[in-house]
Amino acid sequence: MVKFYHVGYLWFWLLIILAAAAVVYGRIQRRKSLHIYAGSELSRKMTDGYRPGLRRLKDHLWIWGLVFLGIALLGPAVGKKLTEVRRRGLDIIIALDTSVSMKAEDIKPSRLARAKYELSRFIDRLQGDRVGVVAFAGTSYLQCPLTLDYSAAKLFLDACDTGVIGTQGTAMAEAIGTAIQSFNVSEKKHKVIIVISDGEDHEGAVDEITEQAVDEGVVIYAVGVGSLTGTPIPLRNSASGEIEFKKDRAGHVVTTALTEETMQKIAAMTDGKYYNLNADNDAFQKIAREIFGMEKKTVRSHEYSDYQQRYQIFLLIGLFLLVAEIFIPEKRTKASGESNS
Repeated sequence: MVKFYHVGYLWFWLLIILAAAAVVYGRIQRRKSLHIYAGSELSRKMTDGYRPGLRRLKDHLWIWGLVFLGIALLGPAVGKKLTEVRRRGLDIIIALDTSVSMKAEDIKPSRLARAKYELSRFIDRLQGDRVGVVAFAGTSYLQCPLTLDYSAAKLFLDACDTGVIGTQGTAMAEAIGTAIQSFNVSEKKHKVIIVISDGEDHEGAVDEITEQAVDEGVVIYAVGVGSLTGTPIPLRNSASGEIEFKKDRAGHVVTTALTEETMQKIAAMTDGKYYNLNADNDAFQKIAREIFGMEKKTVRSHEYSDYQQRYQIFLLIGLFLLVAEIFIPEKRTKASGESNS
């Protein structure tokens, strides 16, 4: 397993590419200029003793020397073995509402975009907790299983959109059920579900699934996004590309409002808390502090360890090639017996 400690120096590779292009271009231009201004006869006399192969060798040594120095600059390191790493943390499933009502812009830039932004910042605050993502609308599915790879979790979170689930609606109960199934069933604590939604549950059965969450030792935090007064849902017309508002079958504009009762009940029954993101910009920071104060369990994962720096090898090779390029002559040396006349 190889990793690089200084990927910020990737810009150096742009210089290597430009240098290689300059060498090739310069070689072509020298050859053209010599024939144009000196002619073929004079060109042969001027290049007498000149060895094109050595010139090419010097160019290649110079370019490859820069390549090896570029690799050394990135700080390559090799992991010797895969070892078990133990951390203290919780299992956290984020259940994100991706129904079309989350397009509403009563919270800027939209309900879904704001929720994803806040969740990404929340994941950045985690320390040793495993995190997973469940996307839900009219149905739900596990978008990202529990993982300690926060970068991967954020990528899956970013992929959540209102078109990711074809069945529309807000099946909050099913989403919680999917999240519960993602946990280790043998454990009865150290489990957290964070539900982010506008609360318009169209499927019911929330009481039953919440009781199951209590039996499984799951704590649910709920975050409501949207206004209480209601707002239309903007949709892009696929034909014209213009923004229109969602309408019902009678042609009336559909409005969507934050419904808090269901989420407040879910949070209260599981000893969690409910937050309104419109009224409390620090909602996810408060949830993070609550989680940090919970009893932790030992979370095991396997990672490559004992990384050892290997930049020295590439540095030495690069320097050797550059020094060798300096000492290689471009012309044949005269024989000892050859006189100067």
